[in-house]
Amino acid sequence: MSTRVGIMDLREQLVSVTQGNVIVMGIGNPCRGDDAAGSRVARQICEGPGVHVIDAQDVPENYLCQVAHHRPDTVVLIDSVDLDSMPGSVALLDQDRTVGYWPSTHRVPMSLLVDYLERTTHARIFLIAIQPRQTGFLQPMSAEVSSSVEGIADLLNDVLGMRRVPAHAESSSPWKGKVPA
Repeated sequence: MSTRVGIMDLREQLVSVTQGNVIVMGIGNPCRGDDAAGSRVARQICEGPGVHVIDAQDVPENYLCQVAHHRPDTVVLIDSVDLDSMPGSVALLDQDRTVGYWPSTHRVPMSLLVDYLERTTHARIFLIAIQPRQTGFLQPMSAEVSSSVEGIADLLNDVLGMRRVPAHAESSSPWKGKVPA
């Protein structure tokens, strides 16, 4: 799956792919304008039963053991990626297509991250890619990307909050027996 999508299309796709224990990992350098998009989305996602959120910033490799520890069924990565489209455009890429869209500013190539996650977790891996306008050092986030960040964060909170969680996720959840606020 490698389609540029609108927020409503993204909602439908995320409902179908976010199953079981889900890790959401935001990736991006907070000092480089639109490159901070994934990190900013992660900071707006609410954790709950079967959902763990990691703001990896520009060092996702530092969190791979933490991801594996949570035994995810689905891993959703979020990052700025040059999709050769309009700023703020969004694409949902599966693990087979993720590598082809990774002209990255990060130290470790996405192909290595995805390969490691596949081998250690056997999870389904997806990338929510956001087309940046500007990634210069100390530049502000563009209005287009900021709007996409807000939309994706709201969408993920909605989709992840309405899912049914498998029994093994509920038993290890800190929310067990509690109603989240």
